[in-house]
Amino acid sequence: MSNGDVALGTDHPSAHQEHKVKGFKRFYNLFRPSSADARNKERTDRTAPKKIVKEGLTAIDGPEKERFIPVSRQAILEYLNRPEVWAEGEYENAATFMEYLDAWRHQSYRSRLSILKSSYLTFSPDRDTVKSLEFTPIQLLKMRHNLMEHLGDLLESANYEKVTQKDLDLLLTSDSPYGLRLHVDLDAFDDVVIYFRGASTKIVEYRDWKWAYLRKKGVETPIFQRLFIALKLKPEEEMINHLMLREELTHKKAAKLVKKNRRMMPDGVTSENIYLKLFKNIPQDDLEMMFPNTKVEFKLLDKLKIGLTAGGGTIAGLVTTIPKLILGLTAAALNPILLLTSLAGIIGLLVRQVTKVFHQRNEYMMTLAQNLYFHNLANNRGVLTLLVDRAEEEDIKEELLLYNYLVRNKGKGTNLSTAKADIEQFLQMEFGVDISFDLEDGFSRLVRDGLVEKNTDGSYKVLPPKRASAQIKRLWRGVLNSETIS
Repeated sequence: MSNGDVALGTDHPSAHQEHKVKGFKRFYNLFRPSSADARNKERTDRTAPKKIVKEGLTAIDGPEKERFIPVSRQAILEYLNRPEVWAEGEYENAATFMEYLDAWRHQSYRSRLSILKSSYLTFSPDRDTVKSLEFTPIQLLKMRHNLMEHLGDLLESANYEKVTQKDLDLLLTSDSPYGLRLHVDLDAFDDVVIYFRGASTKIVEYRDWKWAYLRKKGVETPIFQRLFIALKLKPEEEMINHLMLREELTHKKAAKLVKKNRRMMPDGVTSENIYLKLFKNIPQDDLEMMFPNTKVEFKLLDKLKIGLTAGGGTIAGLVTTIPKLILGLTAAALNPILLLTSLAGIIGLLVRQVTKVFHQRNEYMMTLAQNLYFHNLANNRGVLTLLVDRAEEEDIKEELLLYNYLVRNKGKGTNLSTAKADIEQFLQMEFGVDISFDLEDGFSRLVRDGLVEKNTDGSYKVLPPKRASAQIKRLWRGVLNSETIS
């Protein structure tokens, strides 16, 4: 059975059964015109990004193999910090070098974090210091672009993958597995930057209509194990001008619409700030939940359900109450209490039905809040700290694995053609993980720090552990001397 097949039972369905299933799907799609049409179009569009659909859910394709190494730095150090791993007489020197390299990479990332925090301070919504500097719009634009560029480099170092515009459009047309229909206006933002790490699945339970919503059914749902989002709102006047062109509105109507839409956002959200968010285990179909301007809408089925229950209850109540009202009017002079009781009954009936509609919407909002609360990892400045830690972890793991390989194989060949495959095989055999090892990234850092020399013919020369430790000391002295001078 292929990955896309769904096991419904051990028997193969007959042609008649298949025809009934196809007929039901066509009927069911009538209740979901926008999402169904969007998915149908993407299926037939060969240029669209490939996706997986399970039980009506949509997922974008991540890389075939993740670059992220799901093994801790401590586990790799523990494996490499054994005498039998190194050549005779090199173990103590190797242990010292690994300690030096770990400390050197930590120092370089602390410096990187300091620069990022300084760049982000102007745009941080959580700043608690006095704003002492003023910048022109051109300066702010340049600072914003530099910050986004540095964030992209950091996320690449942490082995995150970028969500493309095609993938984003695909996800924002899908329905939520929690029963929500959400809408996000991306035109409200100057910047929307989304990265993820780990595109897998988890089982999400929801009430199945086949059992009259009395029983829950587990659905394999595509998720982002880690999700990063950076958002920057358009200034209000810029958004008004945009709506005037897009919707052909007058300035007054566009301003009124912008004010209405921004009233939905949390207090304090402004176009002056850049909002950074980091989440875990987010269903891909729930990506809209992560935006501050998300609109919660009722599905057609919900509208029909509310209309039938509320409308039916109202009509039934009016049928029984109106005769009492008429009787109360005719006998008002004799029995005013009967008239007041009848009017109170009608008013109470209408209030109860309206309350049902708002209660349904409140249930939606509660689901939204619960998912954000339990899936949030960090916000704004805290995101920078967490991402720097992850990038540092990934870099040191790549460098330790690659350096060990190069030292052990320096006499068995001078090219890197087999290094990537060999390291991936080692990780598979020793730790049971199947990844795509980012050899080029780790190799470039070892060359940059002078631990490996790359020749013009593609060969390399790696420093042995004792000389590599001396090179790390020289790098440290360079940093300390520059700090002393400054």
